[in-house]
Amino acid sequence: MSQIPCSLCTRFAESVYRDFSKRIEMAVLDGIFDRTVPALQKVMDLTWKRHKTIASNIANADTPQYRAMKFDFGAELDKAFQRHRSDLVKTNSLHMDLGESESARIVPDLSGATKADGNNVDIDIQFGKLLQNSGKYNNAAAILRKKLRMMRMAIRFAQR
Repeated sequence: MSQIPCSLCTRFAESVYRDFSKRIEMAVLDGIFDRTVPALQKVMDLTWKRHKTIASNIANADTPQYRAMKFDFGAELDKAFQRHRSDLVKTNSLHMDLGESESARIVPDLSGATKADGNNVDIDIQFGKLLQNSGKYNNAAAILRKKLRMMRMAIRFAQR
């Protein structure tokens, strides 16, 4: 029985290790480069727009005749994802273009009581909305940080 040279065994082991490492790396990267990061960026963008709308309401709480405005976060998020989906399935230039639509609609919030001066801003409700919106933003930012940390780990692993 002949023996296999040690250098041949080493090269074989190295090629198996490289192949195994590449497979692990690809599995990690497939899990990282999904649609989560763009979705989180969109959530953060929309919560920022809603934050500005709520802040404007708070700033105008004492302005006579001012009507509170609202930014429909859910509807805007649905529109953003619908645009993304439509771009993925559009196969013909004659298909309806659902690309970038008009800017986000900020509409008057007709809920709540109107004060004698015509202003309908309830400062307590607005601060509650601001707190809730800040929580959404912070949650999206935390998840995005974790995704980016995973990317850094994958890059470090690939550099070994």
